[in-house]
Amino acid sequence: MADDRVRVVSIMNFAPEPNAARMCYAFLDSVIHAGAAHVTLLTEDFPPTVAPEHARAAEVEVVRGTSVDVGHPHFNLRFKLPNLAAQTEPFLFLDADTYVLGDLRELWARRHDQPWIGVDHQWVPSDDRTHRSAFLNSGVQLVGDPRFYDLDAILAVQNAAAPLRLAPREAGEHPGTFLCPGRDQAVLFRYFRTVGYDYTNSAVGSGWNSCAGLSVPYRDGDGWAARTHGLTPDHDVRIRHYWDQFKPWKIGCPIFASYADTSKAGGGRPPPE
Repeated sequence: MADDRVRVVSIMNFAPEPNAARMCYAFLDSVIHAGAAHVTLLTEDFPPTVAPEHARAAEVEVVRGTSVDVGHPHFNLRFKLPNLAAQTEPFLFLDADTYVLGDLRELWARRHDQPWIGVDHQWVPSDDRTHRSAFLNSGVQLVGDPRFYDLDAILAVQNAAAPLRLAPREAGEHPGTFLCPGRDQAVLFRYFRTVGYDYTNSAVGSGWNSCAGLSVPYRDGDGWAARTHGLTPDHDVRIRHYWDQFKPWKIGCPIFASYADTSKAGGGRPPPE
C-alpha cells in the first residue's frame, strides 16, 4: 500500500544560538500543524534538539548527513545538494528558515504531477540580486521522483559549462560560474535549463515560497495567516520564507515573537495532535 503521508526533509545545522533555536522550533511546529507526518532533519555537526511535543506529534528523525567533495566548499553544494539527491523516497524539502501557513497536504498531492517541482524566486524591491529574469529559489522542493534528482548528471552539466573546482571561494556573485544568485539553486537552475526541464507548476505559485519581507502576518483563529502587499497581484502566503536579510528576528516578525515561550507550542496554540 502506498504511503501517502506528507514526508518533509529539512536541514538543521546551526551553532547553538537562541534565535536559530527558536526559528527551528517554530519551523517544526508549523510543518507538523500543516500536516507533515514524517520529518527528516539532516545535520552535519550541530544536531538540533527535537522538543517532546513534536516527537509525540510526528515521526521526527535527526540524521547525520554526509559531506561530498563536489569541487566547491560551499555548504549548500557539498552538503545540501548531495544529501537531497541521496533521498530514496518522495519528499518535500523546506528550508529551516520557513514557516508553513498553508496545508502541506495540498502541496504534497502535487508530487504526482511531475518529478521535481520548484518555485521561482520573487522579485524583491530592496534586493538588487532579484532584479533579473526568473530563476529558481531552492528553499522549497517537491520531489515526486527521487530518481530524477541525479547528482552526477547535475554536476556534469555544471562542470561542462563552468567547473566548480575553478570557481572563486569567496562570497559574492560570479555570473561566469553561477547563472543566478545562490549556490545549489544556481547549479540546479543551470541543469534544468540545459536539459529543457520546466520545474514550475501552475498550481504551486509564489505563495508556496514567499519572501517574508513582502507579506504581513496576522492572527487567524489559533494560528497565523499572511498576505503579500504591493505585488501585482497580491496573494495569500502558504509558506513564509525568512531568507537572508529577512530572518524573523531582523524584521520583527510577530509569528517569531509568539514563540518567545516555546513551552507553549505554536505561541499559545494547543499542541499538535
